[in-house]
Amino acid sequence: MLVPVLDGLRIRRCGPGRPRRRPDRLRGDTAYSSRANRAYLRRRDIKATIVEPDDQRDKRRRHVGPSYGLTSHSSFRISDDDRPALTIAAALHVPELRPLVADPFLRVLHVLIAIQRSAPLSTQKAARPRFTLADIERKLPGLPRGFLARLPDVLTHEPATRGGSSGTEDGTWWHELRREIRQYRNATALHEYVHTTADIITAQAEALPAPHPLVPAPAPTPALSPYVADELIADLEAKDTTFRTDKPLTLVRELNANHADQHPYACQMLLRAILDHIPPIFGQKNFQHVVAHGPWGRTEKVYMKQLTEFRASADDAPHRQIGTRTSRFSISDLPTRASVNALLEGVLDHLPSSSSRRHNDVGA
Repeated sequence: MLVPVLDGLRIRRCGPGRPRRRPDRLRGDTAYSSRANRAYLRRRDIKATIVEPDDQRDKRRRHVGPSYGLTSHSSFRISDDDRPALTIAAALHVPELRPLVADPFLRVLHVLIAIQRSAPLSTQKAARPRFTLADIERKLPGLPRGFLARLPDVLTHEPATRGGSSGTEDGTWWHELRREIRQYRNATALHEYVHTTADIITAQAEALPAPHPLVPAPAPTPALSPYVADELIADLEAKDTTFRTDKPLTLVRELNANHADQHPYACQMLLRAILDHIPPIFGQKNFQHVVAHGPWGRTEKVYMKQLTEFRASADDAPHRQIGTRTSRFSISDLPTRASVNALLEGVLDHLPSSSSRRHNDVGA
């Protein structure tokens, strides 16, 4: 019933204007704590305070792993009625808390470590040493009364001392100490305590089994094929020719690397350099003559036309001076892979081999 009621809600304004359809805040009991209702409220950006049933809260808490921050509270989501408490780590950001809470806590912590380490060992049972507030006052006289009053809550929420049994016996509060408190024996300063806590919490979180993802994992992005085919580059490198191919091969490899990194201007200049470098292989003076007189089939002529049109833009874009218009040139404006590979296939076919040159020299 919640959704139809809110969809039909109309709140008259004090002045002119259309009626409001969204309340300032919604309050509801456990009957309205469904996942669908909460999703609807989030979708409409309606702030809400809804009482959560115990079974829902317990189920949610079972999915919350170990954590530590600047505040400590009893539930994962904070409602209007919750009163989060500051942790000892908050004193790193609020210096006023150091003399009132952090420094006394560190003194208490090392007293508790000494109590735990001095406890007699038993082979009969795994007993944990207990302590009371009276034990703390006896070993550390002069602690602030306000700190002592809050100490049971602080010890319950801090990772170093939480866990283990606690209770009241004859009006006296007591708490058991776990062996894990010894991990803090070298934490004498506030930043050392926080650093040790962070390491322990991280190790606990990493030891938990990986949760099932709520949504399917995204499919891996397929790797882009190189701009110039690797097999073609390998064939050019293996070609035994009278021409020195070290420079064109370097240009082609740099073209592939910059295309993979999505650098359009670098690709433009490198491809322009390749077009200017190869005409002697075809026995021509410039690339226009290569296109006009080269041994191209019908499909290859289409590819060469693309490269000719690109060459005109490559003469302009990298050298145009700065102005008020935004440059729109992108990697997608480069010629197609097929056209560049067709050109380099022609280069491979027309590179004269060293063996034919030696044969002609012998015949002469």
